[in-house]
Amino acid sequence: MRQEIVRVCGLAIMLFVCLVAVEVVLLAAVAGSGPNEVSVPLAELLSLLTTLWHSNPVAALPLMVQTPVFVIARQEPAASLQTWGLYYFPFTFAVHLAIAVVAALLLRRPSDHPRRLPWLTTGGAALAFAVTYTRFATCCTGGPRWAPEIGLYALAFDPAPSLVDWTAIYTRTETLLPYLQFATGMAGVACILVAMFKQKLTGSSCHNRAR
Repeated sequence: MRQEIVRVCGLAIMLFVCLVAVEVVLLAAVAGSGPNEVSVPLAELLSLLTTLWHSNPVAALPLMVQTPVFVIARQEPAASLQTWGLYYFPFTFAVHLAIAVVAALLLRRPSDHPRRLPWLTTGGAALAFAVTYTRFATCCTGGPRWAPEIGLYALAFDPAPSLVDWTAIYTRTETLLPYLQFATGMAGVACILVAMFKQKLTGSSCHNRAR
């Protein structure tokens, strides 16, 4: 039992790292430059947040939620400017970790159902995408936002001429983006639940055959 827990934890860590690595590679490909800096703002502010929590938990909680656990970014040393950044807030970190743990548990169980893995992969990708927050210095002076919002914002305010009126598209869809983000996350959860349900059906079927 203990060995199985260790194996599941090890597999979950590997899947978590792979999930983050895929996101970093995709963002770096879009940005055209690789990351060169990793920071842990939550750990750096931990003593301050702990002190604030003891004195005023109501004020400390929003600050904790808004402080990234870690940030993977491209920093230009000459200008001391962050070109782009991938932000893992506590909720984002927890969702990625949950995806990795669920995937590890399902992959560690024997199964002959070929349709389970696509559901798991699609659900995990959709759920991770729904909580991905980025920042590009070339288009946004504010804080990190949901990745598709950043993409539309960059296209809308790109000075280069385009056949598509991205400004109008961004203006019309800006208020709908939170709903799209929520729907993407729920679709990911649904796919993962389908994968888990298929796993249970497969386990029950194998058990009945054995009997």
